[in-house]
Amino acid sequence: MEIYSPKVTLLAITPNAEKLIEEAGRTCYLSLDRITEGSETNFIRRCIMNGHHSILEHASASFRVLGASRAFTHQMVRHRLASFSQQSQRYVNEEEFNFIIP
Repeated sequence: MEIYSPKVTLLAITPNAEKLIEEAGRTCYLSLDRITEGSETNFIRRCIMNGHHSILEHASASFRVLGASRAFTHQMVRHRLASFSQQSQRYVNEEEFNFIIP
């Protein structure tokens, strides 16, 4: 039996995420005309302080996680702030599986 260590690879990330988040947020407040160079940091900070967190969902990052335990992946997929695609234990032959220490 082989024991694996987890490996995480960044596959993709939203370019200019802060600008995208600011534009999404300012759409809510009808303040697109107030976008200036560097205005995103303070705007996002104020939105977070005011509990307006949904605008953060416009940015995304995709990762490949290999060698993670089922305990870990089940905790990750509980949260819908992210989207997940996980190897199926239904459709993948696990006859000769490797053991992962959580």
